Amino acid sequence: MAAVRRLFTKRNAPPPDKLRYDIPEQIRTRILAVFEDHVDPQHGLGGLLSDVGKMLFKEYGGLYQSAYEMARRSDNPVIEHFYLCDDGHAIDFIEACFQQWPYSGRQQGVDEINGIFREHGIGYELTPYVEHEVEKEVEGRFGKRKQKYIETDYPQVIRLDSQLAHQEIVRPMLHLLSDSRLRVANREMLDALFSLRSGQWDDAITSSCSAFESLLKTICDLKGWAYDPNRDTCSRLVAICRDNGLFPAFYVPLFEAVGTIRNRLGDAHGRGPAPSQSVDQRHAEHMVRMTSAHMLLIAELAGLSL
Repeated sequence: MAAVRRLFTKRNAPPPDKLRYDIPEQIRTRILAVFEDHVDPQHGLGGLLSDVGKMLFKEYGGLYQSAYEMARRSDNPVIEHFYLCDDGHAIDFIEACFQQWPYSGRQQGVDEINGIFREHGIGYELTPYVEHEVEKEVEGRFGKRKQKYIETDYPQVIRLDSQLAHQEIVRPMLHLLSDSRLRVANREMLDALFSLRSGQWDDAITSSCSAFESLLKTICDLKGWAYDPNRDTCSRLVAICRDNGLFPAFYVPLFEAVGTIRNRLGDAHGRGPAPSQSVDQRHAEHMVRMTSAHMLLIAELAGLSL
């Protein structure tokens, strides 16, 4: 079977000069086509849209719809909602599609939508579709037994404010965290990226530090280095890794700064009624990028890089 090649106009289109942060109708149509290509044949696109509609209706209490029948783009109320809603609700729709049983494309669908975003200079990107095999002890009729099951970290749309920083730091970090051993750190970093997109700057800072600490704890577990999982936070975990030769001592202040910034600007420990330093987007973006870069280095030193 011959490989599918991109059209001439797509191969030769110049890259966009500037990112845009809207999702126009043309892009929405192409996204719907991606989901239509990646659904379980037994349920089809209609089954996927039905499940998405139920999820969104439960969240919103209603869907966007045109007041005039002649203005409707589709007879399907969920497709009509997707075309009429604002960009934030369109992102909700995209994320919801990945979470439904009829969706079967896994990472391939993510890659195709990200390709559409890049082609049109849309300043968003979906995080990876990550599946972890987890072993958990469950109680049964004949006592406790271990059972394996799949946990999924569904894709989230994140905003690209700097293409270079994202390509060189954040995207490799997300690839690193797709390792099942790092699933806790992955979810905390996804929380940080969601908070960043939502404008919750202090939450983004706190979750970034939590992901960094979880990586350090995982390394300690894998290496057999003793630590207190309930009490040891950033500075102590950094010290343990230093004492075991993971990195030179001169790196310590750099890595400890993650905890310092969290304590001063994050929301984990409470900054009091009148914090001396206000938190804005610049602080949150810097924290995410800095923490991501630290995690990439530490994981490589520990032999965890993919």
